[in-house]
Formats: sequence, structure tokens, C-alpha cells
Amino acid sequence: MKVTDNLTAINLSLSIVYILVLSFIFTELPPLFNTLLVSLCIWNLAVTLLKRNKPNAILANTLAGLSLLILFYDVGFSDTVTLFVAMLILSSLFKLLQANTKKHYQTIILLSFFSLSTVYLFSQSLFATLVISMLYILNFALLALIESKHSLKIAAKDSCKLLLLALPLAIFLLLLLPKLPAFWQLPGPKLAKTGLSESVDPFDIAKLSNSDELVFRAKFDQQKPSSPYYWRAIIHDEFDGKRWLISDILKSQQVIDQITSAERGEPLYSYQIFAEPGAKPWLYGLQFADSAHQDVKTTSNGLLLRKRFLANSISYTAQSYAFSLAELSRSAHYQNVQLSLAKETNLQSQSLAKRLYEQHNNDDQAFYLALYDYFANNNFSYTLTPDPITGNNTLDQFLFANKRGFCGHYASTAAFMFRSVGIPARVVSGYLGGEYNQQNSYMSVYQYDAHAWVEVFIKNKGWQIFDATAVVSPERLNGSLSQHLQLNSEFTSNLSFGLLRLSNIAGINWLRLKLENLDYQWTNWVLGFDQQKQSSLLKELFGNKQLWQISLMVIATVCLAFICYFVYLSWPKKPESPAHSLAKDYLTVVRWCNKQGISAPSNQTPLQFLAYAAQQLPNKRTYIMQFAQLYSDVRYRQLIFSAYRKKHSKNLVKLIKTTTKRTL
Repeated sequence: MKVTDNLTAINLSLSIVYILVLSFIFTELPPLFNTLLVSLCIWNLAVTLLKRNKPNAILANTLAGLSLLILFYDVGFSDTVTLFVAMLILSSLFKLLQANTKKHYQTIILLSFFSLSTVYLFSQSLFATLVISMLYILNFALLALIESKHSLKIAAKDSCKLLLLALPLAIFLLLLLPKLPAFWQLPGPKLAKTGLSESVDPFDIAKLSNSDELVFRAKFDQQKPSSPYYWRAIIHDEFDGKRWLISDILKSQQVIDQITSAERGEPLYSYQIFAEPGAKPWLYGLQFADSAHQDVKTTSNGLLLRKRFLANSISYTAQSYAFSLAELSRSAHYQNVQLSLAKETNLQSQSLAKRLYEQHNNDDQAFYLALYDYFANNNFSYTLTPDPITGNNTLDQFLFANKRGFCGHYASTAAFMFRSVGIPARVVSGYLGGEYNQQNSYMSVYQYDAHAWVEVFIKNKGWQIFDATAVVSPERLNGSLSQHLQLNSEFTSNLSFGLLRLSNIAGINWLRLKLENLDYQWTNWVLGFDQQKQSSLLKELFGNKQLWQISLMVIATVCLAFICYFVYLSWPKKPESPAHSLAKDYLTVVRWCNKQGISAPSNQTPLQFLAYAAQQLPNKRTYIMQFAQLYSDVRYRQLIFSAYRKKHSKNLVKLIKTTTKRTL
């Protein structure tokens, strides 16, 4: 069956739907494939607006085959979720390019619902939710347009009403219907591409300052502790001469920590983390962190890891404890001093470390302080745009020639020097500081806050943080990198265009903070409403009832609501008043005449009644006859009830209703 009515509106709307979908997932797809999808959207728009013929089946199928080759070559098979999304959008656009029957358009609109839902795999922000919700409404309207002759405006209005009616029920079920564990889970898409890696070249970590993606938010239960905030994520304990890696030994220790809270003592502070989806399982905590969340595990080194669901945001409560003062075991000591893979590299750095160590009587604590002094007194500087360093002795080049570096340069060099003299040390990567929101007392940490530092084991003091940033650029330890005044020009020039880049303008910075606060509320109350929070809510509402009892009560309530709704729809209703505003004005005149004692037989037409009323009220005759003429023009002659005629009708009704005495 051919589709003729509303064809232009349907084609244009579907093209716009896919353009907006692409705008949200643009960064997740390769450039060549993105160009292909955008070209198909523009082709669909051009065919519709210029009223050209759609490509025939042979041409379309040939292009589809070539596009599949581009898909498999450019997207690849490593990320199955992204591949599935790319195939879905590609097939939908080609189907739209060929559509000419009702069944074709029904299929495309059905696929569009799935395409819209794929956006949530990559973005769950408040802005994305609002836009996608509007597109859902538009998609329902397009489905109605296929079967009706209404305009898009009327169909969208009806679609919006239906979704608004369903919204309270959806919220009710979300809050009260107990969540069941997932029977299966799609592998998470590769999110946070600029994030931390377990194989980190410290000389490349400066690239993270180019990204303003949100990583997590933190809210302290009580007054927040004093800065600096070192959010630990990954420990790197093996150096191969260029990169710090996670050794196989350390990976084997990433098991659930069995030390009880009583053995650790009282927690230093407690806080809640709202973490964004990530490509890796690492989570964030201060010092030795621990969490009782069912989807979070604590390693023996005080790190936090996700157990599952990488593609979802997660909200968890964590506690931080002081590091143990106990001596390292022999194996742990060896693990954190060995340089077997890099023993013949960076000989100048090794020589300097040994000389400083000897000058301070081979005392670990004295060497620790001396290394701080060395970085403070030898013209080192902190930069977000370090010069590239290559070769086998990158640490020597940085330490004795370049002296300009990001946190990774200092951390890698310091850890190497500590190990050179037999002091246990390891590089830790994570995030430093964060932007504090005064209104709601939470801290936002972004990718550009990525940081690397050193943890050094000092006898009788345990693991201590060594961060040369403290003496080279002490301002970096307070707040976020975005608030570093000395690096402001470097920082903003690294970022892509956005509100943060224009934050030096007061009005734009105010808008950015307001939007950030709204997104926090969305994350806290909607995205953060997980199974654990729902269990607490259900326990407050229903006490200690069993899960099946709560489910039964919720389902019974929903059924009762549906029954009441259908009874309401079936209940006899009073006759509706006329929809036409002129007819309403006529009824106003009739009711006023009835109050004056003038009533007409039921078989009289409106014009006959108005003529009779004019005879009975001669002093109102002029106004009544003018109203009768207007009524005849609009209701019988089908003239447009323009704004002028509407105003004229209202004025005549007012003149007729003016108090008067009836002539006998």
C-alpha cells in the first residue's frame, strides 16, 4: 500500500531523528563510517526536499554492500556493541532511502525506537535523556501519521499526552517494583577512551588534560577533609625502562580484601562516589579505601574495583583508612624495589639517586626529603604541553636536560630513583583534587584531573605519598586543574570547544555551574537509584516483608489503577459543550435571555431564536441581529472565524448582556 499523506513530514522527521542520534554517538564511531552515515542522512533530506525519485533497488543494494565493507573495515569486530549499533543505524538509513510503502515506514519507525535506545549505551546525561524523550514522542507521532491524515503537530500533541499519562505509572514501577538481577548482560561499549590504562607511559599521561569528560563525583558524609585529594585507581609496580605496568604478581593480588574494619581501626572519613560508566573496572577512593557495595570489591592494596556492569554508572559508599604501619613481607619488598627490566637504563638517574642517598647517611626518610629539595631547587617546571622525549633513557633526558614535565614525568622519575637505592616505591595513577560545588557540597572530578604520583614505603611510617608537584607547582594540589591560574592558557587551549573553555566569562561560567548542578541532581536521584537504594526505600515503606509480597502488592496496585481508569472511561459523561467558540458565545446569549424570561421552543434554529429575542428586546435588537449575521456567516456560510470576528463576537455578547429593562 502506497503512502501518500504526510509523506514529506515523515521522511524529514525520520532524517532529523537519525541526525540527532548520530550527534550523540559521533565520537564512538570511526571518522570514515561517520561520514558515510551523515551522507545518507543528507541524501534522504535532499530526496525529500527536492522531491526527487528514490534510488532503485539495484543501486541501493549495491551501495549497501559497499557500506557493509566499510563498516567491517572501519568499525571492526573488537567492540561488538558498537558494531551492533553501527549496523542498526546503517540498515535503518538505507531502508529509509528506499521506503515507499506503509509497511516500509512502519519497519523504519520500529527500528528507530531501538536506534534511539542505543544512545543510552554511550550517554545517560540529563541533556541526552531530554532530547531522546522528545524524539520518542516524535517517533510515536510518526507512527500515528502513517494511519491518519492529521498534521504532524496534532499527532505529536496526542503522542505527548499518551506518554505523559504513562509517566506516573513508569515512575511508580521504577520506585516500587523490586529490581531483579540481570539474567544476561551485554558487554559494555568502550567508554571513556581517554581514561587511565593499566599500561601507562607516564610521558603520555599529559594527553588526558585534553578531555573534559566527567569521571566521578564525590560527596562526603561530614565536613570534607583538607586537600589534597589523591583519588587512587591503579597501582603500577613494574618498570620496563619506558612504561610503568601492573605486574602479574600484583594482578594476582586483586582479590577481595579479608581484613576486617576492626583490624584497620576507625575510618578517617566516609563518602559517596557517583562514578560514570567506564571501559575498565577501576573505581576511586582515598588512601586505603573500602566499600560494602555488592558490585564493588576491595583489593589487598586498598583499591576499589567493579565486579560487573561496566557500561552502567554506579553509586557506592566508601570509607578510607590509614595505611598499615606493619613491615612489608619479603616478597612485597622485593616486588617494589626490583628494576630487573630497566637495570641498564637511565644510568645518570641511578647515579644521582645513589649519590644523594649516600650524602644523607643511607637514611630513607632523609633521602625522601632530599629528593623533594632537588626538584624544588633545580629549575624544574610543570607544564601540560611537555616536549616529546624518545629513546632508551627518557628519565635521564627529563632529569638533566628537559626539566619541563607533567605529573607522569615526575612520578616515573622519582619512583625509579627510590628503587635505585633499594627503597620500596610504586607509581599510582588516579585523579588529583576536583571542582567543589558549594551549593550541594560535592566534588566533580574530570579526565583532565588525571594524575600520577609515587607511594614510598618508609620504615615505621608505612606507605607515604611522594608528589614532586607539591614543590614544582603547589597550586595544582588545591582544587581542580581547571582552577590552576598559572596553567590557565595551556589548559583552555588543550580543550575542545565548550562551556569550560569559555569559563573565564562570568555569565558562561555561571551557566556551566548551573548545568553541572542539574546533572548532579539527575545522577544522584535517577541514575544512582540502584538495587541497593531501592531495597532501602522498600524496607522503609513495607518493613521486613518478603520480596514476593512487595511485588504482589505493587502489581495489585497497578491492576487496581487500570481498573479504575477503564471504569472512568466507561462512566456516562455529561454532554460536552460545543467546541466552536462562536457556539459557546451563542449559548451564553441563550442563557442570558432565559434569565430575562425569554425562552424559545426546542424546535427553533439558532437564527430563529435570535430573531425572536430581537423582537422581545427592541433596545438590544441591533446587537442581537449583528450577532445573528455573524453566526450565519461563520456557521452556515463557512467564513473563517478570524481573530477580528472572535473579538467582534465577544464585544456583541457583552453589549447584549448589558442590564436593560424588557419592553412590554
